[in-house]
Amino acid sequence: MATYDIVYFRVINFLKIVLPLFGVSLIIAMFLLSRDQAAQAVLPFDNNEFAEELSKQQINKLYYSGQTDAGDELSLSAQSAVEGFEGQKVLEMKTVSAKVKSINGLEIEATAQFGRYLYSENLLKMSGSVLISSSSGYRLSAPELRISTDGTYIFGEGPVEGLSPMGKIYAGKMEIKRKTPQAPIQVWFSDRVLVDYLPEKI
Repeated sequence: MATYDIVYFRVINFLKIVLPLFGVSLIIAMFLLSRDQAAQAVLPFDNNEFAEELSKQQINKLYYSGQTDAGDELSLSAQSAVEGFEGQKVLEMKTVSAKVKSINGLEIEATAQFGRYLYSENLLKMSGSVLISSSSGYRLSAPELRISTDGTYIFGEGPVEGLSPMGKIYAGKMEIKRKTPQAPIQVWFSDRVLVDYLPEKI
């Protein structure tokens, strides 16, 4: 009986030491694993709320809003998004909508079937039935649109066509940008620009 008691107490004392150490080790391991997982699942924007979903490879109903380096408001939504690697880290999206509200009041909205965010370039590429509209009266379509998310710059790869405040417009390229950091954001067209003036628009 005495031998049994000695063994019993030794086992209890051993467990009192080992179990807490095991618990601490388990907590540390869980923390390291979760940290590594989050590091691999970063959206193009800081402090995002989708890291956990992206770590599972896909999220639905993506939505982000924030500010660019130029101080303009930027929002982005997509029906679905998944991270991929094609030479560089990208975020593939479907049914994409992007909105920019500049500090001088101009609002621009673009929609497309597909979107690709290139992390290394801070660049959103939209393609597939791209439609662009602005609060200044433009209603345009283009094969592809590129939006810089670190400073407001939007580039439309032509042919760009649609309605302008003066009438129908056709152009090879479109840029929405500032001439200088302090200047208001404006819409610029280039490469064989044609305007079909409509009397009621003038």
